Amino acid sequence: MQLTHLRDLAVDAPLASGHAFLSSASGMVVCGDALYVVADDARHLGVFDLATMEPGRLVPLIAGDLPRDAAARKKLKPDFEILLALPCEGRADAAGTRLLAVGSGSTARRMRGAVIDLPGSVRLIDLQALFAAIAPLVPETNLEGAVLRGDELLLFNRGNMEHPASQIIGVPLAALLDGGPLAAILHAELALPDVAGVPLTVTDACLLANGEILLSTVAEATDNSYADGALVGAAIVALGADLQVRAIAPLEPPLKVEGLSAQIMPDGVHLLCVTDADDPDQASGLFAARWERVGERGG
Repeated sequence: MQLTHLRDLAVDAPLASGHAFLSSASGMVVCGDALYVVADDARHLGVFDLATMEPGRLVPLIAGDLPRDAAARKKLKPDFEILLALPCEGRADAAGTRLLAVGSGSTARRMRGAVIDLPGSVRLIDLQALFAAIAPLVPETNLEGAVLRGDELLLFNRGNMEHPASQIIGVPLAALLDGGPLAAILHAELALPDVAGVPLTVTDACLLANGEILLSTVAEATDNSYADGALVGAAIVALGADLQVRAIAPLEPPLKVEGLSAQIMPDGVHLLCVTDADDPDQASGLFAARWERVGERGG
């Protein structure tokens, strides 16, 4: 599957890195012509207009600034890896958008979330109860993607070279938003193929209208949930509604896709994705791709 570069994620003000662009995009939502992106080393939401090439605007999610130094920033960052749209129940404003950002949980500082009611408010939520429920189900916690199916939130926990499988865990959305105790269910473990001896692991997920789930996956040579590693491959994976692998399409070029959105069209599935170069001096990019036949292996 060929990736086509559309734009870099430039913004209208410098971030903690000193650069006026998102450098580690990690989760995305598309609503009409609006693109919403969280970056794992920033405390802001980026809002972009897909109809223009204008820089995006920044919406603060957490007060205060992160350090300019990249290593210090990595220790203190909220590590928002997940962004998804929530139902806007009771909202009369059709232009309003409700989003949920979730931290990876890979360290104690990364166990926060944010409910974002645009254009106005942000409510931070403590997710320690969520990660306490997940911990017994996974060898190492590192949430990277999520989809909402009915009242259940399906969370995708990323593997690594030490623990190659990625887990799919279900939790009730209402309990997560309340921040109280909740029960978590391990629905499946995904043992995906290797690329040059490095396993593909999940970096994001999106739900299609036909009930299938698309995953962005990367083969990154790291053996834990904290350190980055060399990227040796990337692919889009299609799961059926039963959470079984239906198809795998390698990406060219093999970029580290960390945010994914997709829509079924007459000529195939159209994808938008954002990338993370693991380099604070390099802008994240927005890319497009088309998968002609999701139901078959290859692409």
